[in-house]
This record gives sequence, structure tokens and C-alpha cells, in this order.
Amino acid sequence: RLVVEGAENKAALEDAENKILHVLKTSSGNILEDESAINILSESKVLANRISAKQEIADATEVEIDAARQGYVPVAFQAAVLFFCIADLANIDPMYQYSLQYF
Repeated sequence: RLVVEGAENKAALEDAENKILHVLKTSSGNILEDESAINILSESKVLANRISAKQEIADATEVEIDAARQGYVPVAFQAAVLFFCIADLANIDPMYQYSLQYF
């Protein structure tokens, strides 16, 4: 969800930048007198502030997720060691290839 929201935020910022560039390209004369340009710039500023606040929250959440993920690394390591030990038992004695129900 964080990745999708981040992508949407980046797309919204890019759209705002494109609007600003379009206004700058098409405006003639003094840009400070163009009311639509001023409105687009102020809307873009509000949008950028809102997105930066969301991004700060998303960054904090991502740090928490990474910390929780790091907690599972030792368990995953031990599970991998156990799996490969059991998988290699067949090399020691062929009896370990089959389950006890087979006998």
C-alpha cells in the first residue's frame, strides 16, 4: 500500500509540475498578473506540502516495517539451517529418504 501511495504521490507531483510548466510556457507578459498562473502555483504548493507530509508518515512507517522485518531474520536463518540439515540426512543414510509411514 505504501508503494502504491508513493507512486500516486509522485504522479500527482509530476502532473502539478507539468501544469506549472505549461502555464509558464503559454503565459505572455508578466506572470504575476496572470491570475490562473497564480492559482495553479498556489494549488501546486498546497499539493506539494500535503504530499510531503504524507511522505514523512510513509517513511516513518517504512522504518517500522524494516525494523520488524529484521526481527525475523534470525528465525529465518535457523529455519534454513534446519531445512538443509534434514534435506542432507538422505546422504547419510537412505532410510531418511522416506517417511516413517513408508515402512
